[in-house]
Amino acid sequence: MRCLTLAREAMMQGHEVCFFVSDIDAALEKRINATGIRIIRLPSLKYGCQQSSVAIEAEYETSQQETEARCFLSTVAGYQHDWIVVDHYGYGEPWISAVKRAGYCVLLIEDWPHRKVSADLLLDPRPGSIAGDYRGYIEPERVLSGSDFNLIREEFFHESCQPAGNVQRVLLNLGGYDYRGLSADILDALASEDFVNKLSFTVLLSQSSPAFSRIQSHMHSSQYPFSVNLIDHCDDMAGLYRTHHICIGASGGSLWERVAMRLPTALVIVAENQKPQASYAEDNGLVKVVADYSGTAGSFDTSAFRSLVESDGVRQSMQDSSANLIEKSGSRCVIQAVENTKPEGLTLRSAIVSDMRDFYRWQKQPGARRFFRTPQLPRWSQHRRWYQGVMSDPSVSLYIVLFKGEKAGYVRVDGAVTSSKSSSVGSSLDSSLGSSEVSILISRNFRGRKLAVNALKALVSRYPETRFCADVAPGNFASRKVFKRAGFQKTGGRRYEY
Repeated sequence: MRCLTLAREAMMQGHEVCFFVSDIDAALEKRINATGIRIIRLPSLKYGCQQSSVAIEAEYETSQQETEARCFLSTVAGYQHDWIVVDHYGYGEPWISAVKRAGYCVLLIEDWPHRKVSADLLLDPRPGSIAGDYRGYIEPERVLSGSDFNLIREEFFHESCQPAGNVQRVLLNLGGYDYRGLSADILDALASEDFVNKLSFTVLLSQSSPAFSRIQSHMHSSQYPFSVNLIDHCDDMAGLYRTHHICIGASGGSLWERVAMRLPTALVIVAENQKPQASYAEDNGLVKVVADYSGTAGSFDTSAFRSLVESDGVRQSMQDSSANLIEKSGSRCVIQAVENTKPEGLTLRSAIVSDMRDFYRWQKQPGARRFFRTPQLPRWSQHRRWYQGVMSDPSVSLYIVLFKGEKAGYVRVDGAVTSSKSSSVGSSLDSSLGSSEVSILISRNFRGRKLAVNALKALVSRYPETRFCADVAPGNFASRKVFKRAGFQKTGGRRYEY
């Protein structure tokens, strides 16, 4: 959900957004579709995502990350995106570095300082987190952290939960997919306690969880001494929070939704990476930790839960501590930080209308057009017509080469960059040979840094299924050397192919 929050804000700021997913919950898919954001499915690989790791927060093996990165790059090749946002414990440096080699900027959403990464930005939206937590893993200046960058949706700030003098309604929600069935364990533990008999529980749980059928079976056989309402999705979480007096909830992202709404929470730790924010929340009086299932064993502290249910003062103290801790969504601050970031090294981004003068300025530099098919510099009016035509031509792709965030040149591709190497679709010049023609120009101010070679390497990494060619004029020894170093092979008098 935090990616959706960020995506919605990006759209509001005028950016194009889409989701690339290998698997997605039906309820989340419906919610994303309702926003108008496109969902692109990644091809299924032979192994399942959950089968390769012992725990959901474990990083995948290097070989799997590299395979999935290639799969992702092949799919994303049909869409000209500039930033890739990844929120996945399984993807670490092998996946990130593969995507960055293709010239993309990467924003990694993380909530557990434990690994080195080369992302252009790292976002830890947990209140209480600081850039220094990631010292030794990534440069602190590339970290966005704390409540200013939270990814809580706006609806959780509209109306807070009201204090309850008498607790009656309890929400149990350990996340969309309680894969260990802990929700059922907690209800079983409470079933033997007298103080809960007058309570009514709403359990929000995916039908794919092993706890779902267990709870359903116990409900049908009347094994619970309290009322249970089992639901598998909710379209209005803020409204659901407001209709309950207490929540038994996990220490994930939803923790901060409840804090924003001032809903007293009995906190359940379900994974090792949740411990730091659980400690921060409890130390600041925001929650009461009632269970730690981060290891192989764990139990629910019914006494701690009872004190929360029966003590008006404890619940009021929680609500008072939550007040003003998080006042608004930080998603806009995240988007602004992305817009203002100057990535390290070389990146490629799609050219836009405002780049028109840069293209003309580079071509005016001495010797820039010497080996062009039309060496004569066009007038500005001619250049403007050409640029506007190219920008509207779906068979031509223009990319700005950026070095440390500064415009350093451009790459032009004529032909379908998404075509397979076995396809016969290509540019107008090379359609019979099934390849897309690439040309490149680096500003004189940035030469000597191997930007042309690295930009071409990024291009071919970005489009692994595309066959590229280049037309190198006789005497253009510099271009010949650049294309060779980028992996192109000479196949004819002037022709180089990759």
